Amino acid sequence: MRILLEKFFITMFCLYNTYKIKPHENLALYFLISIIISLSLDLLGNKRIKAILYISFIMMCFFYSPFILYMPLILYNMYLDFGGYIIFILPLILMDIYVPNLFICITSVYFSVMTKKHRLILDENKIVRDELKEDTLYLEKYNKQLKIDKEKNIHIAILTERNRIARELHDSIGHVISSSILQVEALKVVSTEKNVIKSLNVLQKTLKNGMDDIRSNIHNLYNESLDLENQIEKLCMEIPTIDVELIYKVEGDLNYNLKFDILSVIKEAITNCTKHSNATNLKISLLEHPKFYSIIIKDNGSNFDEEAILSTKGIGLTSMKEIGNKYNGFLNYKFDEGFNIHLTLMKDQL
Repeated sequence: MRILLEKFFITMFCLYNTYKIKPHENLALYFLISIIISLSLDLLGNKRIKAILYISFIMMCFFYSPFILYMPLILYNMYLDFGGYIIFILPLILMDIYVPNLFICITSVYFSVMTKKHRLILDENKIVRDELKEDTLYLEKYNKQLKIDKEKNIHIAILTERNRIARELHDSIGHVISSSILQVEALKVVSTEKNVIKSLNVLQKTLKNGMDDIRSNIHNLYNESLDLENQIEKLCMEIPTIDVELIYKVEGDLNYNLKFDILSVIKEAITNCTKHSNATNLKISLLEHPKFYSIIIKDNGSNFDEEAILSTKGIGLTSMKEIGNKYNGFLNYKFDEGFNIHLTLMKDQL
């Protein structure tokens, strides 16, 4: 808009000078040719073609002097393209000098200088804006990751405390009950009354059952951690509008960090399915192989927002790749007949 207004102002003065100085020439022809060349210089990006237009206009000025009166219009673009080198055009302007025309030439160059500075400022602002936007996106991603890490660390702290309590229970109560069982066994050896021995057997059995319960509870405290299958089922129950099929074939016990990462991936996949797809069916497969774990997630969506999935905030596909790299695995995904994810996690990295 700035260039358009400035050129309009210059054109009006050029047109006025032409009618004032050369009223008997075919002024409409000169005006139209100059306007066409000026607009072409604005629209074209090819420097070679623009150079041809500049040379053509200068040649026309030599043969048809009225074109010199439209030189301010061309000087505007010439300064934008060549800067201070337009000084070489000065002899042409002075060849058929008119003071009003010289004044408009100077004004045109001034406008062009200001426009060029304005462009530089705009370009710098765009660079700064893009850098700020990039930094903002990085900070958002960093904050999201911090939040995930914080939740993980809190849970790890809770588990650590539970393990400490479990260890103390095992060392104190477990030791006391074990001693009691041994003492009952010793009493049975020295006792001669059948009723007493019978009562001691009952007591010993009760103590052993209690010991087994304590050991079981301690084991649960150590392993509590995450019940991965149960947590995945809970996530599936949160989307009643989608028919979810879960295939869970993991025999061994997984460490907490791995469970947390797998749950994060599945949670994000479910979120993508509900937010960015019109899927009605979702299949989640978590399979254990001799050397790796495989996570396969498929939906039957056909109207998903691919751009939204690729740019989604939160864990996203980028973090899924990072989780794959963390376990020396890899992530594959495609938007063909639904949104499909295949993530492998190698066991030798656990």
